[in-house]
Amino acid sequence: MKKFISTLALTAVLAAPSFAQVERVNPMSDRSADVTSYSDDRNYSEDYAKMIRSQYEVDMRSLTSKALGLSSEEITGFTPLLMSYMDAKKALNVERNELVDEYGEEMAEDDTVKDENEETADFIENYMEVDIREMELKKDYFDKLEDVIGYDKALTFFDIEKMYSDRIQRMALVKTIPTQPVLYVLEPVTYSYETQVNDYNNWNKIYINGEVGLDHNYTYNGLQKLLTAAEAMVAAEGINVVNFDSRKAMIMEKAGQMKENWRSLSHADLARQAFTETASILKDIANDGRFSVSDTWTNKLVNNAKAINPSVKLTDQGDEVNAFFSSAQYIVNDLVDQANGMTK
Repeated sequence: MKKFISTLALTAVLAAPSFAQVERVNPMSDRSADVTSYSDDRNYSEDYAKMIRSQYEVDMRSLTSKALGLSSEEITGFTPLLMSYMDAKKALNVERNELVDEYGEEMAEDDTVKDENEETADFIENYMEVDIREMELKKDYFDKLEDVIGYDKALTFFDIEKMYSDRIQRMALVKTIPTQPVLYVLEPVTYSYETQVNDYNNWNKIYINGEVGLDHNYTYNGLQKLLTAAEAMVAAEGINVVNFDSRKAMIMEKAGQMKENWRSLSHADLARQAFTETASILKDIANDGRFSVSDTWTNKLVNNAKAINPSVKLTDQGDEVNAFFSSAQYIVNDLVDQANGMTK
């Protein structure tokens, strides 16, 4: 992944142990399954680690200036703390990976169900102990960071860092224990812009088939929440969308104009322009290399926008407006699922 993911990737590279090829027998509770094997494909070369380290230093500057919006003075104070924090996290990740490695080998043995249950319980307890030490580490560094960049930016940093860290650790668990239910308990799916996405999803649930009234609050609020979610995702995932800020401002200006004069006959035209540009933004996000979104859905969203007829009052085109927000919701949630490694 781009930008900040390389920061966490460096930690994974430097922390990852070299797994030998191990024959794995499925647990006693499912002996009918064939014997499978697993290996750690994170056994990177030293040259690759150097390349990641070089990218990490560049991406760190991008993170501080873009994701956190730090000033030059803040970057000066933040950078050494970030480096120190990542070094400490590296040690914890080494311990986590050793636990995962050991658990994978234990589960590959031909043990009884009782033994496997005990091994799983021990693994969970040990894994949680590392989590506790990580929280203590975060507490210590939050105290240091809030003096340099303020509590709000410090919280944002840890929120984004947790998103990527969880993804990397989940990948390590998937390699070793893909069928175990403990996977999503120990490393749940989290993402730093969940609040904004949930805000849009909840709005869609509450106002499903919402009424397009003369005040046009429905259309305005829907665009505002949709673009807020998109903006948070772009920032956290490091996705490059050309002129996002100015395009968002233009869309919300059109939406605002719809609310200014309820007698105006240009509401449908304004909505069509705002929807078309919003669809273009979401299509740009979906076209990022990490995603694989069906053209059927992005084209459907574009067509939903074009379906707004400028010659017909917008209040008479409620179905078309609802269809646009519904298609946008599907695309946003699909993008989130893919970003978290849970493609549909």
